[in-house]
Amino acid sequence: MSTCHSNPTLGNRRGVGARRPRGATTLKSTRYLREVNAEPPSDSILVERALQGDQAAWSAIVERYGGLAYATARRTGLGRAECEDVVQSVFVALVRSLGSVRDAESLAAWISTSARRAAWRVGRTIRASPTRPLIEDSPAFPARRDGTDAADAVAAEERGAVIRAALDSIDDRCRHLLQALFLGAREPDYRAIGERFGIALNSVGPIRNRCLRRLLKALEDLGFDPSPGQPL
Repeated sequence: MSTCHSNPTLGNRRGVGARRPRGATTLKSTRYLREVNAEPPSDSILVERALQGDQAAWSAIVERYGGLAYATARRTGLGRAECEDVVQSVFVALVRSLGSVRDAESLAAWISTSARRAAWRVGRTIRASPTRPLIEDSPAFPARRDGTDAADAVAAEERGAVIRAALDSIDDRCRHLLQALFLGAREPDYRAIGERFGIALNSVGPIRNRCLRRLLKALEDLGFDPSPGQPL
């Protein structure tokens, strides 16, 4: 059984068995995802570069969507080690299928669907072997000292991974606008945000609403339906 990490990823395209610790990144993949003064590349660009043999582009795909695959598996009730196995299998399958992904911009949905199917297969195997626990009684989830339900922490982790993937899948303008409005440390200044994005003050609200609808659609495509009143 593999070592547990919260966000497992594959190390390289040819050595698909390699894993990197949580939070570990390569300089090249980070350069692709967060170039200074540059927009993050779209999935289509990353797929095209990966198909050309660009290892950094492949690493960037794994870094971008490893958390989504993991969160999708967790929602089926698997333990951490089993979820890592699911992530491995998803990206091994993606290596083989990358050239046949019909729409690179649906990559997130492809990964989510593949992870869900792989998790179901693993779940069936676990249920056939009663000595292997599911998430509810797994030793990987000891009782929290603060008395909170470990499942709540898992759910929060899952939401974060899926929302990040959904944000990555929408257009750059909407993604950056929503990040500026909702992910900042301070209350958003609509006038400053309008100036930053070249948007008239009275247009910030309507554009924000359109972008939120796109984000919600992306979340639905990933199989994530936030409960009414539950914060994203």
